[in-house]
Amino acid sequence: MLQSIWRFISKNFSRLIILVILIYIMMLFYIYNSKLYTLRSERKNIPYLSHKDMKYILQWTRRFSAPFDFMGEGNTAFVRNKCKFTNCFVTDNSWHFLNLSDFDAIAFNGRDVIHLWPFQMPQVRTPKQKYIFGAMESPDNFPACDENLDGFFNWTWTYKLDSDFRWGYITIYDLNGNVVGPAIDMKWKKDMEPISEDFKVKLSSKSKAAAWFVSHCSTKSRREFFVKEVQEELKSYGWTVDVFGSCGQFQCPRSNKNLCFEMIENDYYFYFSLENSLSEDYVTEKLLTALQYSAIPVVYGAANYSRFLPPGSYLDGRQLGPKELARQMSDIIGNQSMYHDYFRWRNHYVYRETSDNDDICKLCEMMNDDSKVSETSVWKDFRKWWNGARYDYNCKN
Repeated sequence: MLQSIWRFISKNFSRLIILVILIYIMMLFYIYNSKLYTLRSERKNIPYLSHKDMKYILQWTRRFSAPFDFMGEGNTAFVRNKCKFTNCFVTDNSWHFLNLSDFDAIAFNGRDVIHLWPFQMPQVRTPKQKYIFGAMESPDNFPACDENLDGFFNWTWTYKLDSDFRWGYITIYDLNGNVVGPAIDMKWKKDMEPISEDFKVKLSSKSKAAAWFVSHCSTKSRREFFVKEVQEELKSYGWTVDVFGSCGQFQCPRSNKNLCFEMIENDYYFYFSLENSLSEDYVTEKLLTALQYSAIPVVYGAANYSRFLPPGSYLDGRQLGPKELARQMSDIIGNQSMYHDYFRWRNHYVYRETSDNDDICKLCEMMNDDSKVSETSVWKDFRKWWNGARYDYNCKN
């Protein structure tokens, strides 16, 4: 049987080679037409735009986390959010074009790109393309240490204030609704107005020192140990920090968040807004809990908090240390006039969680800025920029 098969192959070898080649060509033709059909189908979703005016963005890595999980497919995110520019087309289909060089930009999720080998990166690149690094998590949790990343990215899209365009957690407005921060060089109003008598009455119901809501009990910042030290120091003043959640002795159901926030507003002088990572500019929405519910924030992180908060509106636990922090907390609780002054900022600023649509629109706005697109830009020392002061800790240990 085997000999018969071998004789058949020997006699018809050239014909078999031709057949294999023909099958291969037919497969390529099928793939080409399938991709062409997909491309045409996708483009039907944007009939009101000239195809030559579209800015095509390929998501090279997965889109399971911010900022990319908000992008969707096509230009729907930009239309839905009523962006000034809606002519950006996002896809994670690398076969959208037959050539990668036809994309205007290729975006990389920081959580994924740090795990890719060089052969998993795009092998074709043109000078006109922009490679975009996007991340919302800190480098403590997702460090970028591969030397191949230096000089790789053209634009950065992160929470860091010196990113090419920022995806933030917090936005600061003046009372006219203008965005004023956060910023590297914030211009805070110097002589802020005192709070109203009505607000003083609202603050008068407080009777407990501080609350902290937390679910992650072991962190890179070691905030959990800091809180224990503060609790010990506060004992000598007759106060404590009430810790809520899986890491503490108190519970407040997530199913009724409003009840938890009302408790902060009515009962607690301070709220602990402690970051899980010690990274530059890493200030998350935890800060808003204190600001929006009438408590003085006790912050703990590696940010320069003067970029995020007016002077005299917060206590920096990492700068003060547990002993001095406890003393100042006790002094403020014992002096109502001093306590009231920490809320003067409310007469001049409004804090809100950053709107997703603002950050999404920034991407398409950048893609339509001809001066930015034509500008030669590259993050040569990307690893040191991303890791900041934690570069040695993250990459050399």
